[in-house]
Amino acid sequence: MENIEKTDVVKSEVRKVEGGIVTILKTGIGVSVKNTIDFEGKTLVANDVYNKNSYGVVYTLIDPEGNVIEHYMEKEGIMPSLFKSPENEVYVSVSPYHPDKELEISIPLFGRESVEMPKQARQFAGKYVGTVNQSAIFYDINIWSDKKPDKILNIEFKNGQIKKKHNVKVDFPKNNKMFLKDNEIHLIAVENDYFIHRQIDEFGKVIMSRSIDRQGFYIREVLNLSFEDNSYFISNDEGKIILIEINKNGDISTKELIDIKYEIFSMWKPVEIADNTLIIRFTTEFGNGWFTMKHDKLVNFFYGKDVQGYKNLLTGETVELPYNNLVITEINKTIDGSYAVIMYPMTDRGTKNKEVIVLNKTV
Repeated sequence: MENIEKTDVVKSEVRKVEGGIVTILKTGIGVSVKNTIDFEGKTLVANDVYNKNSYGVVYTLIDPEGNVIEHYMEKEGIMPSLFKSPENEVYVSVSPYHPDKELEISIPLFGRESVEMPKQARQFAGKYVGTVNQSAIFYDINIWSDKKPDKILNIEFKNGQIKKKHNVKVDFPKNNKMFLKDNEIHLIAVENDYFIHRQIDEFGKVIMSRSIDRQGFYIREVLNLSFEDNSYFISNDEGKIILIEINKNGDISTKELIDIKYEIFSMWKPVEIADNTLIIRFTTEFGNGWFTMKHDKLVNFFYGKDVQGYKNLLTGETVELPYNNLVITEINKTIDGSYAVIMYPMTDRGTKNKEVIVLNKTV
């Protein structure tokens, strides 16, 4: 296979702002963020970049100081899904151009010269979660059917290359949250009045399981899942963000972290940026933002309501940004204790967005 090549179709600008460093990626006609991942202490952003008659995928590599290292053009397909091998090399699944079929190939992002073109396989709709042993793990939940189980895509590696893809059906209950750490896979789901906590292997086999009386609580996102130590979850009651702690005996305790007075609509899977330090992004009717948890402590809470940028509701610190209405698409780790928030300005319907905003920040 041929390696990806450098391109200059995307321009960039770096600004130091109050509370961080902003990189603005600019295109002439249009751009859409598709995926991001951390890579050797930097942020790798995969964007669809539009020209007059078509579009293509461009990868941009940005360091923690906001500097653009390089832009690269993808030749092998569209709809990029970035993931890592057990050796921490970045791979991408892309869909080769075809008018009728929706298939994909999974290939290294860099160093393709020694790789043969793989066979195309059916697209997997799930999200990359992490690596366990010799496998990259994706997870998918079918939200349209109560009868269809959750699924795992296990991309198995051997000698630094993809050996085989395994599609695994997960035993019920469905709608699990997945948590990976120390080569363990944990799942937790609600079944009637109980939390069902399971540890499985990368092929879906159950290793351990327990039922916990959930006492009416539900889980928005998982901070830690363990059979040996305490487990921690984030929940909410309208505008109140609540920490749920479950000890190894199954006893539940709660702690209110903050009350922002507005209902939380959505939360996304936490991103670990240092040991026991995680960032969770969220949306409300009036804005979006993110907050940082260190073990069981709320470290900061950035919210984009009534401010041009984001305000830390704990300290009053403001991150000033060049737009009022920003959509957060991803957050990823850079170096330990630092992270990048990837955003784009909201535009009117029918108008293509032309910029991507990357905020680099340290906790």
